[in-house]
Amino acid sequence: MNNRGKPLSNLELLKNRLIYLSTLLDAGDETKEGLRKEINDIWKTIYEYLGKNKKKLMDDDEFLKNHWIMYYKYDRSKSASYAKSLLNEKFTSKDVINKEIDCEDIQTYIRSLYECIKFWFYLFNPEFSKYTGKVKIWIWKLNRLEMSAFPPLFMAAMTKCDQQDLLSLFKSAERFIFLVFKLSQRRSNTENSYFYRLVRSFYYGKESVTSVIKKIRQKTDDEDEGWFDLEKFDNYIKEQYSKEEGFYTWNGLKYFLYEYELHLQQKAKGDRKIRWIDFNKRKKQETIEHIYPQTAKEECWISVFNQYSEYERNILLHSLGNLVLLSRSKNSILQNKCFALKKGGTEKGNTVGFYNGSYSEIEVSRYEKWTKEEIQDRGKKMLDFLDKRWGVDIQSWEEGWGIKKGAFKENLLNNQPLKKNKDHG
Repeated sequence: MNNRGKPLSNLELLKNRLIYLSTLLDAGDETKEGLRKEINDIWKTIYEYLGKNKKKLMDDDEFLKNHWIMYYKYDRSKSASYAKSLLNEKFTSKDVINKEIDCEDIQTYIRSLYECIKFWFYLFNPEFSKYTGKVKIWIWKLNRLEMSAFPPLFMAAMTKCDQQDLLSLFKSAERFIFLVFKLSQRRSNTENSYFYRLVRSFYYGKESVTSVIKKIRQKTDDEDEGWFDLEKFDNYIKEQYSKEEGFYTWNGLKYFLYEYELHLQQKAKGDRKIRWIDFNKRKKQETIEHIYPQTAKEECWISVFNQYSEYERNILLHSLGNLVLLSRSKNSILQNKCFALKKGGTEKGNTVGFYNGSYSEIEVSRYEKWTKEEIQDRGKKMLDFLDKRWGVDIQSWEEGWGIKKGAFKENLLNNQPLKKNKDHG
């Protein structure tokens, strides 16, 4: 048990093991004592950083596992028991007695831990770092996407690279994560082993940051190796529509809408109206609103949308252009009201509406009315943003498949099948 009354973490067990091994080393007492002091000092620093942000304490073993991936040759079969690898294979009394491990081996390893802990902390708490604003912005973006298999690579890069190279690496990784996992809907462990092996080569100088970035891009876009597939996104959204949910249940929706909000903020050259931490912690129904409402009982909605079948109304309801990021939870009474009131009206003496909300809400408030045409117009604007922001190049994809220009966006928003002329063979 540790002094917190809990079972020892793997990091604490490793410290005890290394101190014990120091007593077995074939070295003088002064050398052994110096090593023990260094171990204690380094572990003190590690725990200082792990607890530096009192609002977001970091996990001991998550750091140790990611450092293990970076420092040692990755073996998928051992990844679930990395602690056993450290305690039963890497740092054993047998190896010390047989002189397969010496004082320098232990020092090299613990000094790597010491070097990395600061950057591991900055990776999840960039506000504490001295990085430029641009670098911090991209670290935050990666945190919103949860980083996938990249944390060991980022930690290694932060120990080696200047800020310009870090920025290029972060942008390439963010694009891979969004296009591969949020658009193409690949399995969450796609290429994990590949990137884990790559990080070790990079950490030990066998790969440059330029070659690492190139390989990330290959794994994104390459015709043979790349995992991004726009057709899979089309099929995924159609599957969501088969459940009568459409874009509303897209697992990349919150990240996309927030990026779209930042895009509109940049265009307006204004101040931020909503923080991700606030946006992300609220319930979905308080965060993302259907402009044409899910319960459309008012005559203003019925007269416009009941000319369509129930199937068509459901498509419009959950279409991308009909979904808006809210700066705050609006009065629930307004959610089903007419568009004129939702734009900006008075309810029970309070003036509320889209006109003074997020930049996304303000964009919606500038429409005179809200019909099928407005939903599709805004949806195309949002897909244009997606195309440009992540370099999707939808037009080239359409040309490659012999699809009419603009048909992908139109058919995606209308839940219509794509007609391809190109033979897969």
